[in-house]
Amino acid sequence: MGSPKAAKSMLKQRIWRHRLIAPFAAVLITAVLALVFSGLFAQDPNGAAASGSPNKEDLAAAASDQEFDDGNSEPNQAFQGTMPAADEGGTATAVPAQLERSTGGSEPEEKQSPTQDQEGEETTAKSGLVQNTTCTPRTGTTICDLSNQRFDICELCGDARTIGRSSTVMYVPQSLTSNDEEWNIPAQSRKSLPWIKKVTVKTLKASHQVPSCTSRHAIPAIVFALGGFTANAWHDFSDVLVPLFLTARQFDQDVQLLITNNQPWFIKKYSAIFHRLTRHNIIDFDADEEVRCYPHVIVGLRSHRDLDIDPNSTLQNYTMMDFRLFVREAYGLPAPEVDIPYRADKDDFEKKPRIMLIDRGKTRRFMNMPDVLRGLDWFGFEVVRADPRIDSNLEEFVRLVDSCDAMMGVHGAALTNMVFLRSGAVLVHVVPYGIEFMANGFYGAPARDMGLRHVQYSINPDESTLLEKYGGNHTVIKDPEAIRNSGWEKVGEFYMTKQDVVLNMTRFGPSLLKAIEFIV
Repeated sequence: MGSPKAAKSMLKQRIWRHRLIAPFAAVLITAVLALVFSGLFAQDPNGAAASGSPNKEDLAAAASDQEFDDGNSEPNQAFQGTMPAADEGGTATAVPAQLERSTGGSEPEEKQSPTQDQEGEETTAKSGLVQNTTCTPRTGTTICDLSNQRFDICELCGDARTIGRSSTVMYVPQSLTSNDEEWNIPAQSRKSLPWIKKVTVKTLKASHQVPSCTSRHAIPAIVFALGGFTANAWHDFSDVLVPLFLTARQFDQDVQLLITNNQPWFIKKYSAIFHRLTRHNIIDFDADEEVRCYPHVIVGLRSHRDLDIDPNSTLQNYTMMDFRLFVREAYGLPAPEVDIPYRADKDDFEKKPRIMLIDRGKTRRFMNMPDVLRGLDWFGFEVVRADPRIDSNLEEFVRLVDSCDAMMGVHGAALTNMVFLRSGAVLVHVVPYGIEFMANGFYGAPARDMGLRHVQYSINPDESTLLEKYGGNHTVIKDPEAIRNSGWEKVGEFYMTKQDVVLNMTRFGPSLLKAIEFIV
């Protein structure tokens, strides 16, 4: 491919040609198209259609590298800085300061009759969103769906009553002649984990069984669990934040969140996202002494696939692009029409493309980091070296990510921070030896579905420290498929926790040039 210096020179030439020729070419092409095609075609107001990625395997490896990604996970934090807010019933609940608001739509019981619980159920459309808040009681169908391989979910329309102290949600049918039914469901998107907190959902058939409401609400509610594999960025988003977006976004903030197995550090860390999902108090369900009555309750979180959304599976046609833009809006980042930083600052002819280099901790590290840094400089990048374990202030870190045109790192949870990049930015994804089978599903397809460019580079055995550790004749090197067939534990042991990377910058060069072409 030539020397890095030659590549750098070629990059500079390309940048100058692009900057000098592109404006004239654009004007000429626009004029010709305007003359020839004027009035003949109507442009799709939505632009290019978002392409959903094919369904990915829901492996036991769904925990995959994230389970072993201790170098880039967020440890459970002390509750410092999390302010208790009293909900309507007086229960102190640890929520971020900006979420301390009274729960709208609630009234003392004496002001409403049971039938009035269903009033005020539909929220007003805001922000141009397509709303799907109408909830009508079902007849002849069960209120709980346990058929999905990823999640269980119950949707109660009409008269639903939450009893936090017993982790129970009761449904009072319009006709009290139905049979008693009961479900115990894991209230998160990854139902295969046995330690996810379960919530009991019951239907009642006799009026004497109905508990009295201590507070009434005219808004919907969602009951869900934290825990699982949280405290790891990939799982935080894949297991909780994306499913919560899918389940709650339709209500445009007029929804109350009741969280079992509450983890205040999680709410504190992602307070901007929670604040954008609900304008009402977040309830610690396990500590709640109230019997809360709602016209609409959802128990559990919907999920489509790992860190991804299938637009065809939502009534609102949500996409991962919608999710990424929603997150950027929550953190006050530039609007969707703002280009990546390199192209947005067209007047600075000395500006270099800016790439964030993820510096991992204990596993899958770049062992020749000085060579990697020199190589990125030779290819014309300004390098921002980042360690998410140290750069723990998320509000500041997301702005640092937003200032970059590309992100580069070895396969691992820290790459999830790509959600904070701008449209058209590039993810340079270095895949360790033996785990190519999971690379596209975990990061490649989600990146493309979010409107990002994805450059995947799979290392050779001679770029892996496994070769020196085990030798070329070991099964780990000769037959990765055999290791994979022996179970996820072996994949995790060898390829995720015992492997580091010695990047061959010459072999890696074309991947960097491809990233540069995407940027300029």
